[in-house]
Amino acid sequence: MLVKAQFEQKLTFQGALGYIHALSPDYFVEVFEFGGSLDAGLQYNFNRSTSLVVLIKYATFVSNDETFFMDAYYNLIGISLCPKYKFIPHRRLNPYIYGGASLNYSSFSFGSGMQYYETPWEAQFGFNGGFGLDFRITDNFALFWQTGVNGVFYPDDMIFSRYSQLGINISMFKARAL
Repeated sequence: MLVKAQFEQKLTFQGALGYIHALSPDYFVEVFEFGGSLDAGLQYNFNRSTSLVVLIKYATFVSNDETFFMDAYYNLIGISLCPKYKFIPHRRLNPYIYGGASLNYSSFSFGSGMQYYETPWEAQFGFNGGFGLDFRITDNFALFWQTGVNGVFYPDDMIFSRYSQLGINISMFKARAL
């Protein structure tokens, strides 16, 4: 008789803070070169190597003071669906790759002094992907660093950026099957 036990973390909370650097188009980079991001979501682990992550993200870019004569902001709220593959799931330090699609809502705001204008929030499709390192501290808690690219499609152009994030994974539920 063969008995197999399965005690895997099936559902994991993920949260991250990050840094964003705009890459293209040139007119966007001239005004909005750097920004920040905040992500939160859930990761469903199919097994120790393969996961599916659903993230809600917020990103913002602030205008460069030297190149723009008024304050300007680019804000993005999105939801991403990203498959993730871990290469060495039984090690404490585990490299992984991920990538997926996103639905985003974005808006520009700009102004000077007391007058500010904001464009209506509009929906766009996008993508993101990259690689990272997961450092498991305990069975239920891990830190991670990841970097990658993000693209947001507009009717006439695409905003393309690079990002790096630091975050945590907290496993909440385990599958218990014998």
